[in-house]
Formats: sequence, structure tokens, C-alpha cells
Amino acid sequence: MGIPIDSILNTVKLGASVRGEADVSVRVAVFVDATATPFLIDAIREAFVPQTTSALVRVERLGEAPASAKDDTDVSIVLSCGSVRLQEHVQELVVCGAPVVVLSESSVEVPFIRHDTRMLGLIAATDKTYLLDTLARWILERTEKQSAFAANFPFMRIAAANRVIASASLGNLATGALFFMPGADFPVMTVAQMGMMLQLAAIFGKPMRFERAYDAAGILMAALAMRAGTRVLVRQAGHASFLVKAMVGGLGTYGIGRALCILYERDVDYSRLNDAVSGAVGRMKGLVVARQDPVRA
Repeated sequence: MGIPIDSILNTVKLGASVRGEADVSVRVAVFVDATATPFLIDAIREAFVPQTTSALVRVERLGEAPASAKDDTDVSIVLSCGSVRLQEHVQELVVCGAPVVVLSESSVEVPFIRHDTRMLGLIAATDKTYLLDTLARWILERTEKQSAFAANFPFMRIAAANRVIASASLGNLATGALFFMPGADFPVMTVAQMGMMLQLAAIFGKPMRFERAYDAAGILMAALAMRAGTRVLVRQAGHASFLVKAMVGGLGTYGIGRALCILYERDVDYSRLNDAVSGAVGRMKGLVVARQDPVRA
């Protein structure tokens, strides 16, 4: 069973919308308390370097004046290891409307934050990897600009990609379990995988160029292989065939997502492949012209 034209068009539209989501403005406010350690300052300074002109990071010091974040702020980050006015400053920032997270080396230094909420949280760490991984997940759970944040701040890309892969995998797992007609789930799953590819490309800052056609071709070949393997397994599974289809759909999509992440992280150079494709197209055009005009050939 083929992939319907309307599904392809919807995937193209999704690509345009994903690209637009990755380009939306992102505003991060960083407030540095006098007690912030060099570890916290250096970790955030290195992590929050925008990769595009659509992102802006504002840095201010917390002092005697009331703390305030601009109206367009998406998230406020406070660096502090505890101070007399810290709680007061945090309350002032929460009132501004954007989610606020305090970064510290120990939770003991920020005793007034006991539980994370939608608008306020605490991350205490002395390990940079743990600090940034936790911060990435905290921000992505509280914003609708996941693609834009990940495209601008690379330390968020793995966390954002995991969310996309998990969503697509669970969706295709359900599709495999619920579609009872043999082959009917193939176009639905493939389109979902194409959508996942477009989202991951945006997260890793990969533009919508001809190279994405290679990625799409790889996904289509993997989907065909999964379909062929599923048919063989379903014949042997009997009444449990829906479980086989569900597992293949979910795990297969997860595997494709992980492979795409590795591909995008390594920033593979497609120039040689592009040259080979261009050469092949040129030779085909030459053959067509030669057949149409044998005298000139």
C-alpha cells in the first residue's frame, strides 16, 4: 500500500511549520547573585550562547533594586548559593510571568523552594553535565518553543530530541496495535517518521535543503524493511499479531530517531553525494538529449 498524496503534502506543510517554530524568538533572562560561584557562572555562560539571531540572552546582577524581567522573557534563570534577599528577588521575578529556576550548588542554600512547580523550580548540582541536562528538561517542560530553544542552545538538543522520538515511537506503537488491516498502518507510520525527521532536523539546526531528501529516502527504505519483516512475524504470531506490529512500529521508529540524532550530531558532509547525484542527473539528461536528437549526438 502506497503513501497517499495528501499525507505527503501534510508532511511538507509540517516541515514548513517546524522550520517556523525553530525560528521564533527566544528570550532568556539570567540573574547573577553575589553568592553565585564561578562553576555556576561559567556553566551558564558557555551553555547560553545563541546559535541564531532569533535568540537573546539578557544578563543582570541581583542587588538592592527589585528584580524585574521584561515582558517578552521566556524563562528567568537565577544563579545563587543563598543570600538574604534571594527569596524576595525570586518572588519578584515570578510575578513578572515567566517561569523562574534557581541554580545552586546545594538545596540547603535555597530552603524556600521545596518542590518544583510550573512557575518555580530549583536545580542544585556541582556536576556540569547533570546541571545542564536537568536544566534543559526543566525549560523544555515549561515552554512551547522547544524547537527554537534547542536550535539556539545545543545543550538542549538531546533532551528535545528525546521528547520528539518518544512521542513518535508511542504514536506508531499505538498505530501498529490499532490497525487491523494488513499494510494499512504503513503509510501512517511512515508519515509520522517523516514528521519526526523534520522536527529533529530543526532541533539540530539542519536547514530544509536537498540533503533532507537523503534522510527521507533512508526512512522510506527502513520503513519498507520493517513492513516486510512484520509480515513474516505476523504470520507466525497468530492472535498476538497486533503485539508484533505494535512492537515493530514503536521500536522501529525509536531506532530511526536515534539514528537520525547520531547523523545530525556528527554533521555529515553531503558534498560528495551531492556531486555524485548531480553527475548522474547530468548524464541522464545527456542520454535523453541524444535520443531526442540523434543527428546532433
